[in-house]
Amino acid sequence: MDIRQIRLFCRIVDRRSFSLAADEMHITQPAASQQIRSLERELKTTLLDRSRRTVVATDSGQVLYRYGREILDLHERACTEIRDLGELVAGRVDVAASTGPGEHVLPGMLTRFKEEFPGVTVSLHVDDTHAVVERVLAREFELGAVGAVTPRAELVAEPLARDELVLVCSPSHPWAKRASVTLADVVAEPQIVQQPGAGVRMVVDKHLRDHGVRPERLNVIMEMGLMESAKQAAIAGGGVTFLSRWAIGPELEHGALVVVPVEAFQILRDFYTVRSKTRVLSRAAEALLAFFREQYAAAG
Repeated sequence: MDIRQIRLFCRIVDRRSFSLAADEMHITQPAASQQIRSLERELKTTLLDRSRRTVVATDSGQVLYRYGREILDLHERACTEIRDLGELVAGRVDVAASTGPGEHVLPGMLTRFKEEFPGVTVSLHVDDTHAVVERVLAREFELGAVGAVTPRAELVAEPLARDELVLVCSPSHPWAKRASVTLADVVAEPQIVQQPGAGVRMVVDKHLRDHGVRPERLNVIMEMGLMESAKQAAIAGGGVTFLSRWAIGPELEHGALVVVPVEAFQILRDFYTVRSKTRVLSRAAEALLAFFREQYAAAG
Protein backbone atom coordinates (compact mmCIF):
# COMPACT_ATOMS: atom_id res chain seq x y z
CA MET A 1 0.00 0.00 0.00
CA ASP A 2 1.45 3.36 -0.97
CA ILE A 3 0.24 6.94 -0.68
CA ARG A 4 -0.76 7.10 -4.36
CA GLN A 5 -3.09 4.13 -3.98
CA ILE A 6 -4.67 5.62 -0.87
CA ARG A 7 -5.15 8.97 -2.60
CA LEU A 8 -6.75 7.29 -5.62
CA PHE A 9 -9.03 5.14 -3.46
CA CYS A 10 -10.27 8.15 -1.45
CA ARG A 11 -10.80 10.10 -4.66
CA ILE A 12 -12.93 7.27 -6.12
CA VAL A 13 -15.04 7.15 -2.95
CA ASP A 14 -15.44 10.95 -2.99
CA ARG A 15 -16.39 11.03 -6.71
CA ARG A 16 -18.23 7.68 -6.71
CA SER A 17 -16.65 7.07 -10.07
CA PHE A 18 -13.51 5.39 -11.39
CA SER A 19 -13.46 7.54 -14.52
CA LEU A 20 -13.80 10.89 -12.74
CA ALA A 21 -11.15 9.97 -10.18
CA ALA A 22 -8.82 8.67 -12.90
CA ASP A 23 -9.17 11.94 -14.85
CA GLU A 24 -8.36 14.00 -11.78
CA MET A 25 -5.34 11.82 -11.03
CA HIS A 26 -4.21 12.05 -14.67
CA ILE A 27 -4.23 8.30 -15.22
CA THR A 28 -6.37 6.01 -17.37
CA GLN A 29 -9.43 4.23 -15.98
CA PRO A 30 -7.84 0.77 -16.54
CA ALA A 31 -4.78 1.91 -14.59
CA ALA A 32 -7.02 3.10 -11.77
CA SER A 33 -8.87 -0.20 -11.70
CA GLN A 34 -5.57 -2.10 -11.62
CA GLN A 35 -4.30 -0.11 -8.64
CA ILE A 36 -7.51 -0.72 -6.66
CA ARG A 37 -7.38 -4.45 -7.44
CA SER A 38 -3.78 -4.50 -6.22
CA LEU A 39 -4.86 -2.78 -3.02
CA GLU A 40 -7.70 -5.26 -2.51
CA ARG A 41 -5.34 -8.21 -3.02
CA GLU A 42 -2.96 -6.79 -0.45
CA LEU A 43 -5.73 -6.26 2.13
CA LYS A 44 -7.52 -9.50 1.13
CA THR A 45 -10.91 -7.81 0.94
CA THR A 46 -13.28 -6.04 -1.42
CA LEU A 47 -13.11 -2.30 -0.91
CA LEU A 48 -15.56 -1.00 -3.53
CA ASP A 49 -19.00 -2.19 -4.62
CA ARG A 50 -18.94 -1.95 -8.42
CA SER A 51 -22.38 -3.53 -8.96
CA ARG A 52 -24.26 -0.28 -8.69
CA ARG A 53 -24.54 2.61 -11.10
CA THR A 54 -22.19 4.62 -8.85
CA VAL A 55 -19.26 3.16 -7.00
CA VAL A 56 -19.62 2.98 -3.19
CA ALA A 57 -17.33 1.75 -0.45
CA THR A 58 -17.96 -1.57 1.25
CA ASP A 59 -17.73 -1.87 5.02
CA SER A 60 -14.02 -2.61 4.67
CA GLY A 61 -13.75 0.25 2.23
CA GLN A 62 -15.35 2.62 4.76
CA VAL A 63 -12.67 1.67 7.30
CA LEU A 64 -9.89 2.26 4.79
CA TYR A 65 -11.48 5.53 3.70
CA ARG A 66 -11.62 6.82 7.28
CA TYR A 67 -7.99 5.98 7.98
CA GLY A 68 -6.98 6.92 4.46
CA ARG A 69 -8.26 10.48 4.95
CA GLU A 70 -6.20 10.74 8.15
CA ILE A 71 -3.14 9.35 6.39
CA LEU A 72 -3.52 11.87 3.55
CA ASP A 73 -3.99 14.73 6.02
CA LEU A 74 -0.88 13.71 7.96
CA HIS A 75 1.07 13.35 4.73
CA GLU A 76 0.08 16.86 3.66
CA ARG A 77 0.97 18.30 7.06
CA ALA A 78 4.34 16.54 7.01
CA CYS A 79 5.12 17.85 3.54
CA THR A 80 4.09 21.38 4.54
CA GLU A 81 6.23 21.37 7.67
CA ILE A 82 9.21 20.02 5.74
CA ARG A 83 8.77 22.71 3.10
CA ASP A 84 8.50 25.31 5.86
CA LEU A 85 11.74 24.06 7.35
CA GLY A 86 13.27 24.48 3.94
CA GLU A 87 12.16 28.10 4.00
CA LEU A 88 13.94 28.76 7.29
CA VAL A 89 17.27 30.47 6.77
CA ALA A 90 20.05 28.85 8.74
CA GLY A 91 23.78 28.45 8.55
CA ARG A 92 26.82 30.67 8.98
CA VAL A 93 27.88 33.87 7.25
CA ASP A 94 31.46 35.11 7.49
CA VAL A 95 31.65 38.90 7.02
CA ALA A 96 34.78 41.02 6.72
CA ALA A 97 34.51 44.75 7.43
CA SER A 98 36.69 47.81 7.64
CA THR A 99 36.75 49.67 10.95
CA GLY A 100 34.01 52.18 10.14
CA PRO A 101 31.21 49.75 9.36
CA GLY A 102 32.77 46.91 11.35
CA GLU A 103 32.94 48.72 14.67
CA HIS A 104 30.12 51.24 14.45
CA VAL A 105 27.47 50.20 11.90
CA LEU A 106 27.34 46.42 11.64
CA PRO A 107 27.11 45.46 15.35
CA GLY A 108 23.64 47.00 15.66
CA MET A 109 22.50 45.86 12.23
CA LEU A 110 23.67 42.30 12.80
CA THR A 111 21.89 42.21 16.15
CA ARG A 112 18.62 43.19 14.46
CA PHE A 113 19.26 40.64 11.71
CA LYS A 114 19.69 37.89 14.31
CA GLU A 115 16.31 38.77 15.78
CA GLU A 116 14.72 38.04 12.40
CA PHE A 117 16.93 35.06 11.53
CA PRO A 118 17.90 33.30 14.77
CA GLY A 119 19.12 30.25 12.86
CA VAL A 120 21.95 32.18 11.21
CA THR A 121 25.34 32.54 12.88
CA VAL A 122 27.34 35.59 11.81
CA SER A 123 31.10 35.92 12.21
CA LEU A 124 32.52 39.45 11.82
CA HIS A 125 36.20 40.10 11.11
CA VAL A 126 37.57 43.68 11.10
CA ASP A 127 40.45 44.71 8.85
CA ASP A 128 41.40 47.64 6.63
CA THR A 129 39.43 48.31 3.43
CA HIS A 130 42.06 46.98 1.03
CA ALA A 131 42.41 43.73 2.96
CA VAL A 132 38.64 43.29 3.17
CA VAL A 133 38.23 43.58 -0.60
CA GLU A 134 41.10 41.22 -1.34
CA ARG A 135 39.88 38.60 1.12
CA VAL A 136 36.34 38.76 -0.26
CA LEU A 137 37.68 38.26 -3.78
CA ALA A 138 39.84 35.41 -2.48
CA ARG A 139 36.59 33.80 -1.19
CA GLU A 140 37.69 33.84 2.43
CA PHE A 141 34.50 35.78 3.22
CA GLU A 142 31.11 35.74 1.51
CA LEU A 143 30.42 39.41 2.22
CA GLY A 144 32.45 42.47 3.06
CA ALA A 145 31.58 45.96 4.29
CA VAL A 146 33.84 48.92 3.55
CA GLY A 147 33.91 52.69 3.64
CA ALA A 148 35.37 53.16 0.17
CA VAL A 149 35.35 51.06 -2.98
CA THR A 150 37.88 51.05 -5.79
CA PRO A 151 36.05 49.82 -8.93
CA ARG A 152 37.00 46.24 -9.77
CA ALA A 153 35.47 44.20 -12.58
CA GLU A 154 35.15 41.14 -10.35
CA LEU A 155 33.60 43.03 -7.41
CA VAL A 156 29.94 43.88 -6.75
CA ALA A 157 29.33 46.82 -4.39
CA GLU A 158 26.01 48.05 -2.94
CA PRO A 159 25.24 50.88 -0.48
CA LEU A 160 25.01 49.81 3.16
CA ALA A 161 24.68 53.02 5.21
CA ARG A 162 25.20 56.80 4.83
CA ASP A 163 28.08 58.49 6.67
CA GLU A 164 29.77 61.87 6.99
CA LEU A 165 33.49 62.40 7.54
CA VAL A 166 34.21 65.38 9.77
CA LEU A 167 37.35 67.16 10.91
CA VAL A 168 37.85 66.86 14.68
CA CYS A 169 40.28 68.05 17.32
CA SER A 170 40.62 67.90 21.09
CA PRO A 171 38.83 70.59 23.17
CA SER A 172 42.25 72.03 24.07
CA HIS A 173 43.18 72.61 20.44
CA PRO A 174 43.08 76.26 19.25
CA TRP A 175 40.50 75.32 16.60
CA ALA A 176 38.03 74.02 19.18
CA LYS A 177 36.59 77.54 19.55
CA ARG A 178 36.59 78.35 15.83
CA ALA A 179 33.26 78.63 14.01
CA SER A 180 34.94 77.22 10.89
CA VAL A 181 38.25 76.91 9.07
CA THR A 182 39.22 77.03 5.42
CA LEU A 183 40.61 74.20 3.36
CA ALA A 184 43.91 76.11 3.19
CA ASP A 185 43.96 76.10 7.01
CA VAL A 186 43.46 72.34 6.99
CA VAL A 187 46.34 71.80 4.55
CA ALA A 188 48.74 73.73 6.77
CA GLU A 189 47.62 72.40 10.17
CA PRO A 190 49.47 69.44 11.78
CA GLN A 191 47.34 66.47 10.90
CA ILE A 192 46.88 62.85 11.88
CA VAL A 193 46.04 60.44 9.05
CA GLN A 194 45.16 56.77 8.89
CA GLN A 195 47.31 54.18 7.15
CA PRO A 196 47.24 53.66 3.38
CA GLY A 197 44.36 51.34 2.48
CA ALA A 198 42.09 52.73 5.19
CA GLY A 199 38.67 53.76 3.87
CA VAL A 200 38.64 57.19 5.56
CA ARG A 201 42.01 58.08 4.09
CA MET A 202 40.94 56.98 0.60
CA VAL A 203 37.77 59.07 0.74
CA VAL A 204 39.46 62.16 2.20
CA ASP A 205 42.25 62.00 -0.39
CA LYS A 206 39.70 61.78 -3.20
CA HIS A 207 37.75 64.80 -1.90
CA LEU A 208 40.95 66.79 -1.55
CA ARG A 209 41.86 66.06 -5.17
CA ASP A 210 38.32 66.99 -6.25
CA HIS A 211 38.95 70.38 -4.59
CA GLY A 212 42.31 70.85 -6.26
CA VAL A 213 44.46 69.83 -3.29
CA ARG A 214 47.07 67.08 -3.61
CA PRO A 215 47.02 64.92 -0.44
CA GLU A 216 50.82 65.07 -0.37
CA ARG A 217 50.51 68.76 0.58
CA LEU A 218 48.96 67.95 3.95
CA ASN A 219 51.10 68.63 7.00
CA VAL A 220 51.02 65.02 8.19
CA ILE A 221 52.77 64.59 11.53
CA MET A 222 51.45 61.12 12.44
CA GLU A 223 50.17 58.09 10.56
CA MET A 224 48.18 56.16 13.09
CA GLY A 225 46.88 52.92 11.62
CA LEU A 226 43.09 52.75 11.56
CA MET A 227 40.25 54.85 12.95
CA GLU A 228 40.48 54.10 16.66
CA SER A 229 44.16 54.91 16.93
CA ALA A 230 43.72 58.16 14.95
CA LYS A 231 40.80 59.07 17.22
CA GLN A 232 42.79 58.48 20.39
CA ALA A 233 45.70 60.52 19.04
CA ALA A 234 43.33 63.44 18.34
CA ILE A 235 41.82 63.18 21.82
CA ALA A 236 45.33 63.33 23.24
CA GLY A 237 45.96 66.59 21.37
CA GLY A 238 48.19 65.21 18.64
CA GLY A 239 46.53 67.20 15.87
CA VAL A 240 43.40 67.34 13.76
CA THR A 241 42.03 64.35 11.85
CA PHE A 242 39.08 63.30 9.73
CA LEU A 243 36.82 60.69 11.32
CA SER A 244 33.46 59.09 10.67
CA ARG A 245 30.52 60.60 12.57
CA TRP A 246 29.46 57.02 13.29
CA ALA A 247 32.69 56.57 15.26
CA ILE A 248 32.64 59.65 17.51
CA GLY A 249 29.16 59.92 19.00
CA PRO A 250 30.21 59.25 22.62
CA GLU A 251 33.31 61.46 22.30
CA LEU A 252 31.25 64.39 21.03
CA GLU A 253 28.62 63.86 23.71
CA HIS A 254 31.20 63.87 26.52
CA GLY A 255 33.35 66.66 25.08
CA ALA A 256 36.43 64.57 24.32
CA LEU A 257 36.37 65.74 20.69
CA VAL A 258 35.08 68.81 18.86
CA VAL A 259 33.92 68.95 15.23
CA VAL A 260 35.58 71.73 13.23
CA PRO A 261 33.49 72.77 10.18
CA VAL A 262 35.54 73.24 7.00
CA GLU A 263 34.15 75.91 4.68
CA ALA A 264 32.78 74.54 1.39
CA PHE A 265 34.19 71.10 2.15
CA GLN A 266 31.64 68.49 3.18
CA ILE A 267 32.45 64.81 2.85
CA LEU A 268 29.43 62.52 2.57
CA ARG A 269 29.93 58.89 1.71
CA ASP A 270 28.21 55.55 1.75
CA PHE A 271 29.48 52.45 3.44
CA TYR A 272 29.23 49.56 0.98
CA THR A 273 28.74 45.84 1.00
CA VAL A 274 31.08 44.03 -1.35
CA ARG A 275 31.03 40.52 -2.75
CA SER A 276 32.63 38.51 -5.51
CA LYS A 277 30.71 38.68 -8.79
CA THR A 278 31.41 35.02 -9.52
CA ARG A 279 30.56 33.56 -6.12
CA VAL A 280 27.16 32.01 -5.47
CA LEU A 281 26.09 33.15 -2.00
CA SER A 282 24.61 30.83 0.58
CA ARG A 283 20.94 31.34 1.49
CA ALA A 284 22.05 32.81 4.82
CA ALA A 285 24.29 35.34 3.07
CA GLU A 286 21.52 36.20 0.60
CA ALA A 287 19.19 36.85 3.53
CA LEU A 288 21.75 39.10 5.19
CA LEU A 289 22.34 41.04 1.97
CA ALA A 290 18.58 41.51 1.51
CA PHE A 291 18.35 42.73 5.11
CA PHE A 292 21.09 45.30 4.46
CA ARG A 293 19.20 46.56 1.40
CA GLU A 294 16.02 46.96 3.43
CA GLN A 295 17.85 48.86 6.17
CA TYR A 296 19.46 51.25 3.68
CA ALA A 297 16.13 51.88 1.93
CA ALA A 298 14.36 52.49 5.27
CA ALA A 299 17.02 55.02 6.27
CA GLY A 300 16.05 57.05 3.22
